[in-house]
Amino acid sequence: MRQQESAHILVAGAGLAGLATAVWLAEAGHRVTLVEKRGRLGGRTISFEVPGIEGRVDNGQHLFAGCYDALLRYVDTIGTRDRLHWDAPPFAIRTGPDRLLTMRAPAWLPHTLRRAIGLSWLAWPPIPLRDRPAAVRSWARIAFAARRPDPALDDLTVDRWFRRIGVPESLRALVLDQFVIGLLNEKPDRVSAYMFVQTLRFISGRALSGNPRAGDAVWPRVSLHELFVAPAERFLLERGAEVVVGTGVVDIEITDDGLTGVRLSDGRVIEVDAAVLTLPPWSLTTLLDRGRLGQYDHFTPARKIEPAPISSVYVWLDRPLRMRRLAENLRDTTIEWVFDTTGMHGVETEAGHCYSLAVSASWDVVHLPNAEFTAAALESLAKHYPEVGQAQVLRTHVIHQPQATFSAQPGFDALRLPQRTPIDGLFLAGDWTRTGLPSTMEAAAESAVLAVDAVREFLGARVGAAEG
Repeated sequence: MRQQESAHILVAGAGLAGLATAVWLAEAGHRVTLVEKRGRLGGRTISFEVPGIEGRVDNGQHLFAGCYDALLRYVDTIGTRDRLHWDAPPFAIRTGPDRLLTMRAPAWLPHTLRRAIGLSWLAWPPIPLRDRPAAVRSWARIAFAARRPDPALDDLTVDRWFRRIGVPESLRALVLDQFVIGLLNEKPDRVSAYMFVQTLRFISGRALSGNPRAGDAVWPRVSLHELFVAPAERFLLERGAEVVVGTGVVDIEITDDGLTGVRLSDGRVIEVDAAVLTLPPWSLTTLLDRGRLGQYDHFTPARKIEPAPISSVYVWLDRPLRMRRLAENLRDTTIEWVFDTTGMHGVETEAGHCYSLAVSASWDVVHLPNAEFTAAALESLAKHYPEVGQAQVLRTHVIHQPQATFSAQPGFDALRLPQRTPIDGLFLAGDWTRTGLPSTMEAAAESAVLAVDAVREFLGARVGAAEG
């Protein structure tokens, strides 16, 4: 057995969870081989070139929050924190032209107090007077549930739970239903109430632990490739890691003592001390069907996890919209979010002013032809931003992601697998594993933290046993 610090570890899958796992294992002094079946790194956090556009375009606008400790640790490790733009919490609801509900508080107030006062309208929202007492009671019941989430809520959808606790329809239409969709990328009548309150508990817990910016929005100022992928690859190569693309894992070599190697699609078998599979559940299912892992009932729950879609269209205009925030949430339109991508990056190019228009849990539009979806998106823009009528649309680009996230339906929490597996030396990471978080970049990074800790504990125990 090699010394722990020079153990050879293979990481399968180069999405965010795989990149973070590989980076932190290499940082700890291990010999790392990162394997990705596609011809490029990045997984779902990718950027690509669009004809006529300078630089790269992301596969839809990505947002993370100030409470994403694991993700912030990752960008710190690879040296890209300075490429982030910090903003106020992303509560900005546009109900029509020149009607925007957002933070309003004097700039001279202390940061935490300004945030609290600025969001006070959520507790007493502009809904019919007769519904306001019920709205206040609803917020109180939601806050109480988030203090100590009841696992029994995993048997209910958010829709059923909201009806049970008496949430008025006006509050749901204005705020809560879209809040659920934005957090969990799933419709209230499909998503687990437990996952919703668990997510609220996570955010509030980080805020109460002393992070005054826990609820703030954090936007990439560069492409995801420049933020997450290229710097990670440089970090790994500088530390002697091997990065293999265009080749995937097809089977695991297992003896009575546990994992001994990993078989790749190019025919190679790589001998390793440990391996971390950072595959999405639908890719892991393929591995279960074709290899030895399918013999282990432990992995069966992954077969039952379903994906949820996100659809986006980038629009380049010859002039900017009159947006007051970098992200605004629209009501009564096909498009749910408008993101000022040019404003986030701080650079306007000759291609025009760029906006990303997004629909989360896009079951209703994900199968639309590009032209039809684009027309609906532009109609949504025109309804809320009249200046679109005078603007010239320079180009558009549609992105449908049918497998953007996992779908956290009732019963989902029981399907999540831990980082450790019954096979000594084999570990799992990925946003769908047992992190307690929704399908976010933070869940991917947090799963990497847990996987790295589990790998190091395993290797340390083996060294201890050998020395004993």
